[in-house]
Amino acid sequence: MKKISILLVIVMLASLFTVTGASAAEVLEFSDFGSTLIVLWDALQLDGKNAPADPLSYIEDFGAVGGPLQTVGVRGWAAANGQDITGFGYMIDEGEPVVSEDFKANTEDAVYAAATNAGCSYVSRYQITVDVSALTGNHTIDFLIQFEDGTIVKMVSNIVTSDNTFLPLSVEYSADGSLVKATPEPTEEPDPSSLDNAPGPILRLNDEEAYSSFLGMQRNQISDAYIDESKGCAVIEMDKVGDPWIVLMFTSVLVDDEPLEIDTSVYKVIQLGVRINAATGDRGQFYFQTDKNSSFGEDKDILFDYKSTDELQFVNINVGKNKKWDGTMADSRLDPFSACSEPCEYELYYIAFFTNEAAANDFGEKWLAEGDAAFPTEAPVPTKAPTAEPIATHEVVVTEVPATPEAAEPTEQAVATDAPVDKTPEKGDDNKDDNKDDKDNKDDKSKNNGLVYAIVGIAVAVAVIVAVVLIIAKKKKK
Repeated sequence: MKKISILLVIVMLASLFTVTGASAAEVLEFSDFGSTLIVLWDALQLDGKNAPADPLSYIEDFGAVGGPLQTVGVRGWAAANGQDITGFGYMIDEGEPVVSEDFKANTEDAVYAAATNAGCSYVSRYQITVDVSALTGNHTIDFLIQFEDGTIVKMVSNIVTSDNTFLPLSVEYSADGSLVKATPEPTEEPDPSSLDNAPGPILRLNDEEAYSSFLGMQRNQISDAYIDESKGCAVIEMDKVGDPWIVLMFTSVLVDDEPLEIDTSVYKVIQLGVRINAATGDRGQFYFQTDKNSSFGEDKDILFDYKSTDELQFVNINVGKNKKWDGTMADSRLDPFSACSEPCEYELYYIAFFTNEAAANDFGEKWLAEGDAAFPTEAPVPTKAPTAEPIATHEVVVTEVPATPEAAEPTEQAVATDAPVDKTPEKGDDNKDDNKDDKDNKDDKSKNNGLVYAIVGIAVAVAVIVAVVLIIAKKKKK
């Protein structure tokens, strides 16, 4: 019995190392996995901190992760409909996969809801961290997902690149930085003293008529959105957990009878004055469009964080750090929360534009202290604008059904029959018969019209006679 117990312990220990190392397991390419698999890549993390841009922009800009670093990690979530997810992991240079359930992270209700809406029964958030401190030279790191039957698959993010392919969930790590492209143009803000620190355009969302078209009909998991003049803000109602968003129709706003134009070369920061339900979420997203970069995508997505309070607050969206913030701003998309954990109301008081973050912070603090008195008195008041043509996006555009015009007076046309008339002659002489038939039809039509006119004439005559008789009768009675 003692030998059996020792063997059982050895087997148990071996199984634990098998789950972690999974050295004998085959790793499938994403394209070879025969079931629904959704993978979202929220953040690329370097030494435990989020990279200075979203994963797609960072990889496009830099080409590789430059070292030396202690750790490289990824955070996101994955969903499937075939079988449960038991772990996540990584593989360096096609070596042995390292998979562990320890890479599974706490999964929020909103993520469960998003997976359910996508038709997936199994979902898990992941937080994978790779120790690269001992690596030298250049290496490819692939990230993996493991299912309950032991299948391991290379993850491919659902982020779509500029060439319409999915972004592989892998990175090139260059310990000495030799693979890293030249650093893009500096994103540091210029000296605020050299800029116009006065607020740019401010959309004060307290006028129902002026902003009647601003809260667009393109929306997801938002039950209602409207201007509440008594509260002095736009109200966005979310009645379920999930991934809410709404398109804001900036092109529908007129200022002094001129279309609102936001010059991206001037204005680099968008500020929102809001009140949130702190229990719902702590992060929002903003997808912008410009006349030079249309359609919504992860390459034009800015994340921003809220303070955990149900009091008024302002948040800054530093769009100037994205290289595609170029041209004139167009209709853009606000995700009040990147993941909404419970139904709530979201109050949006204003949207303002600034040349730099320091100027934005000054205005935001003044608004918190003074309220509406912070808004410039000389600021132009928006006027109601006609619905603008939206910039084409990859999402479904919901448009109002145009009103049906009043029916025109009927014309004297022949009643259409179910069968089309065959006007093709079979032989030359048959045309004469067809012409004769056409003439007979016209004669019949004329006769029918004449009969109708005669009936109408008789009816009118009878009405006149009756009227005359009534008049005579009244005179006799007098």
